[in-house]
Amino acid sequence: MNVAQVGNSSVITAVGAHDGRVLFYFQPIGGGPWTQELVIEPNATRPPVGAFTAASVAQVGNSSVIAAVGADGSVWFLFQPIGSGGWRPELVAAPTNSPNSPPPFIAASIAQVGNSSVIAAVSSDGSLWFYWQTIGTGPWNPELVAAATSTSSPVTAASIAHVGNSAVIAAVHQDGTLSFYWQTIGATGPWNQEPVPVSGPNNVSSASVAQVGNSSVIAAVHQDGTLSFYWQTIGGGPWNTEPVPGPNTISSASVAHVGNSAVIAAVGADGSLWFDWQTIGAAGWNLEAVAPAGSVLA
Repeated sequence: MNVAQVGNSSVITAVGAHDGRVLFYFQPIGGGPWTQELVIEPNATRPPVGAFTAASVAQVGNSSVIAAVGADGSVWFLFQPIGSGGWRPELVAAPTNSPNSPPPFIAASIAQVGNSSVIAAVSSDGSLWFYWQTIGTGPWNPELVAAATSTSSPVTAASIAHVGNSAVIAAVHQDGTLSFYWQTIGATGPWNQEPVPVSGPNNVSSASVAQVGNSSVIAAVHQDGTLSFYWQTIGGGPWNTEPVPGPNTISSASVAHVGNSAVIAAVGADGSLWFDWQTIGAAGWNLEAVAPAGSVLA
């Protein structure tokens, strides 16, 4: 599940709680009812992948785009021109028996960075991968950001964004720590990495990264189900933190810059979907219900 601005709308994508469908929710910026749209059902791709387990949404060029993970560990790219109907699927990566193929994937996050569609994907062995494709054309190019053996703890989740002049990734590790990776757009070579100090002894279970105003921001869900908002001035400096309200125990959350606000979509442990927003530079978060209990997976 994640949230983004696409055209003049706030949009959220999530996986259906019982059927593995990919769902797309949208609302005009500034308020109004949330509308739900079915993106793709299990077995609607070729070849069929069964139920989907995770999905991430962004605007890339003039399209709404989604990265979705199939139950077989494949990663799919789904796209639709803004304002039109009909989602089209494209295979990004699939596990094979090849010695050079990554293991099955468990998570993926999508964004536009420069003139490319980019995906951060986590494989089942805890490695972090980066896939990119020039907008509108070409094959998907893979790059290994961090092998599980090169990190202090295997990666379990990741989120990608364009911040300043860099591609950035927030990565959650198996031991509950949080890392921030970045690479200047167009650069080659290794990714830079720094730890994000987690408030108190409360380990992180999932995280989402974005640019909001002049800051890199991360929404992090802690293992006790609480939600925190971390921010750092683009280019460096200390990470600041503040708590974000939720209606109940939270299982996952996603952050984005929409209009003149920082917004967070959060999934409750009961499968409900919620929307938090805060005007950039202001204090205090506002909370709104999107879908009731039992609606979505993380």
